[in-house]
Amino acid sequence: MKKKKLLKKLQDFFDADQREREQHVEDIKCILKKLKDKERKIKETLDACTDDDEHCQALQQELDIIYAQRMKGVKIVKEIKEE
Repeated sequence: MKKKKLLKKLQDFFDADQREREQHVEDIKCILKKLKDKERKIKETLDACTDDDEHCQALQQELDIIYAQRMKGVKIVKEIKEE
């Protein structure tokens, strides 16, 4: 192989890591969007809930879990972008 071909292959190799990170970020963003939609639906259901029964407490607990997972995802995306 000539130098140009070797350099091209080497550059493709190094760029593959960057493309992989970008794909990973896009996947996480998609998941975060789905979690946000789910969080909104649960908030609406929770707002409609008037009783202090176990169902409302379960919804609040699920809402807290989804919020925590979203924050973890946002933190990971920020860390990947800083690299």
